[in-house]
Amino acid sequence: MKNKMTGPKAFLPLMIVLSVAGFQSTAQAQAASVGLQVNSNQTQLEATTRGNCSQNNTNGCVRANGVMQINFNLEQASCASGGNWALSEVYLGNSKNNWGNISTVAASDFNANASSGVVTPVSQSPNHIGIRNNNSQAYEIWYTVTATGGSSTIELDPRIINDGSGRPG
Repeated sequence: MKNKMTGPKAFLPLMIVLSVAGFQSTAQAQAASVGLQVNSNQTQLEATTRGNCSQNNTNGCVRANGVMQINFNLEQASCASGGNWALSEVYLGNSKNNWGNISTVAASDFNANASSGVVTPVSQSPNHIGIRNNNSQAYEIWYTVTATGGSSTIELDPRIINDGSGRPG
């Protein structure tokens, strides 16, 4: 004679499976947000979000655990030369203030051009740029976010530290 599970007991195995699937999907779809503002002299971008890097931590430093999207969000600001400041591009480089010539791994992880370092965003508006980070190997890379207002361009240049935990299986 077969034992049939009925009532709440019947849903327990299904709830366990759905919980595990939900946890895995949440772990794989992390996001980091970096708040940005234009400094009072309108000469550079400043990160308002405290970094989460363990060493040499500066505002805006992102330590990546797993595959994630990194969102850059600019507080609305009027530009002295007219209009509003708007986020324009994200570049990657191997050191501070040095764009381009990145590894093929970094280019693939961030959907960037290896030569120029220009990242193709997954989402973009004047006050927001979102980029993906597949985090397939452990390495550090510097990112530069630029904003334009009128004929002026300003930037911010902290780091991203990948721990390699996004690599498959």
